Amino acid sequence: MKIIESNDICPIILTTVLKEWTSLKKGEEEELVIITNWEAVGQELEKWCRETGNVFIGVTRKDKKFEVRLKLIKK
Repeated sequence: MKIIESNDICPIILTTVLKEWTSLKKGEEEELVIITNWEAVGQELEKWCRETGNVFIGVTRKDKKFEVRLKLIKK
């Protein structure tokens, strides 16, 4: 599991997630946790997962931060 903490917003977070996904080798999977104060992170990453075939595990709010969990799958 890899954790990414960022105070950035789109497109920086999406670009960071995309880099992690493209760095995987075919057949690899990785759980990714993104911690940020960007409120739309859950909606944007859920949409991205649907479009790319990755798995959106969920989003929770902890204090003033949002924590998003994804399962990246390289096919």
